[in-house]
Amino acid sequence: MTPQTEPSGFSRFIAEMRRRHVVRFALGYAAAAFVVLQLAEIVFPAFGLGEAGLRILVVVVTLGFPPATVLAWVFDITDEGIKRTEGRGPDGYGPRLALLGVTIAIVGGLGLWLASRGVFSTAATDAGVFDAGQPPLELAVYDPSAPITSIAVLPLEDFSENGGQAYFTSGLHEELIAKLSQVDGLRVVSRTSVSQYAGTAKTATQIGRELGVDALIEGSVKRDGDQVRITLQIIHAPSDSHIQTLQFDRTVTNVLALQTEIAHAVVHEIEGIHEESEFTQVAMDVEPDAQEAYLKGKYEYSRGTPEGYQMALDYFKEAVDDDPEFAAAIAGMAGARFLVHSTNGEISEDEIGLARAEAAHALQLDSGSMEAMEVFAFIERSIPLIPAPVGAPATLESTDRILVADAVIESVSVLGTDWASAMTSLGQRLEEQGRKRTMDGQRGGEVQQALAARQLIGAGRFGDATTLLREIVTSTPEAGPAWELLVRAEISEGDADEASAVVREWSESGASAAPTAAAVAVLDQAVRENGVRGYWGWSLARLEAKLASGGSVSHTDLAAALAGTDDNEAAFTHLAAAVAAGERGVLTLRTDPVWDRLRRDPRFTELAGQARAIRFAPGAAGGRGRGDPNGRRN
Repeated sequence: MTPQTEPSGFSRFIAEMRRRHVVRFALGYAAAAFVVLQLAEIVFPAFGLGEAGLRILVVVVTLGFPPATVLAWVFDITDEGIKRTEGRGPDGYGPRLALLGVTIAIVGGLGLWLASRGVFSTAATDAGVFDAGQPPLELAVYDPSAPITSIAVLPLEDFSENGGQAYFTSGLHEELIAKLSQVDGLRVVSRTSVSQYAGTAKTATQIGRELGVDALIEGSVKRDGDQVRITLQIIHAPSDSHIQTLQFDRTVTNVLALQTEIAHAVVHEIEGIHEESEFTQVAMDVEPDAQEAYLKGKYEYSRGTPEGYQMALDYFKEAVDDDPEFAAAIAGMAGARFLVHSTNGEISEDEIGLARAEAAHALQLDSGSMEAMEVFAFIERSIPLIPAPVGAPATLESTDRILVADAVIESVSVLGTDWASAMTSLGQRLEEQGRKRTMDGQRGGEVQQALAARQLIGAGRFGDATTLLREIVTSTPEAGPAWELLVRAEISEGDADEASAVVREWSESGASAAPTAAAVAVLDQAVRENGVRGYWGWSLARLEAKLASGGSVSHTDLAAALAGTDDNEAAFTHLAAAVAAGERGVLTLRTDPVWDRLRRDPRFTELAGQARAIRFAPGAAGGRGRGDPNGRRN
């Protein structure tokens, strides 16, 4: 007779778990948790909870598993109700209760540790559940009749095979932003600011709050050869409500015309905008191959690397070879050539001169091309900042005048690039390189740095402006304009508390002309009571006091403070005066949130159109108050 082998301890443990139905319970718990999480993913966004609420639920479900499993070991559900599971052997009831107590203590300690790390409070705040420091985020109710004054176009997804249409998708995204930016009654968030949301899991309400916009556009592109399907959704951000879905199934024969068509359709779906919008029409006779090469060139150009600029130059050349009168491609060729030969450490005067001539030629071919105007403007302004090769005389000089459509336009003083921010991707890279040279070169003093920051604010890139301005006030606490711009950048992001903190820091720096401690106390109180509106009331009182004492204050600053306190009639009075005076501050009308409450007024539409004209008008923005980054009257 063969003696029976004694089961191992592990085998006995598994057998006991099965007898006590612990394994069955664990599988059931996992299945139930999966179902609950799936349902939460669908239901939570309807209540404004979204990702943050899901985060809380995942943590709670995970922490609940160990004590629930121990309870399954100690108790069992029978036909006669919940009873203590009878054990085998000497294990008494006491040790099992001790195990349950230890498990609960460990899980509770882990929960307290997570709470101390801000997991629950941050998640709850993001979800709008609670926050001791600020009011909860509440989902608004979508009112179709309410005007949409601000929008963000989120990065589009490329669903094409192997993701091979990134250049086409990127080009469509950029064109949507550019076309929507031409609508005077609509503030459009810059491409740089929305790029961080590529692939994000954040809800529309969270993104809308962070960007301070009424609506979002998200979507995808799927292209196979000449066939393309473009799907876009327009979402009311505060309520996370769907406004409209647009789908375009097209045979692509004219990419640029298709982009314009889609931009038109998007604007027409936004209540009231279509009656006021005017788009620059795309020439319909541009060769299809030239358009494809042009889009590929812009995609490489946007990488912002020397290799990308060289590849962009090759693509733009290909586009111009296919269509010699394609002004935007010629402007791209000029911009890429200039960047290749001004950033690689080997300055070629011949190549830079050729880039300048190409930009002028593009402007002559199409005097209304924003790409051509910006490339020419930034090349002209950047030439004096380019360091000459070591040992070589500096001979690069900016031209004085250029003939465009039989009209003589003065160059740098006309285009005002020391103040205005670029609106196209071609201009933005040139602007960034010029800003970098300003920061690194002999002219990189606080005024030039403040002007660079003002460009960023003008482009709606408030976070980037804040970073640069922080560097300025840290190294030069006496830089009053930089402090003022830093406060304005924080307010433009909707953070009145941080703006108040900056003013307090400025006061405590000991800098001359800094706000007094009493003024800071007044601001703190105003912000506590009225938030951003409280800041603008404080700012208005300071501006009026300065005027009363004989100081100089810009109409733009007064108009902003009046708009921020809901005195719209007075705001329009000063805004009209600012436009008439050609104040450079009016170039922020398309990007600064303070103007949102005025955007749907016909008077604003008219003034915004006049302000946009100042950008390139002879003798206007570039020639007024060049030394003052805030655009005050001198």
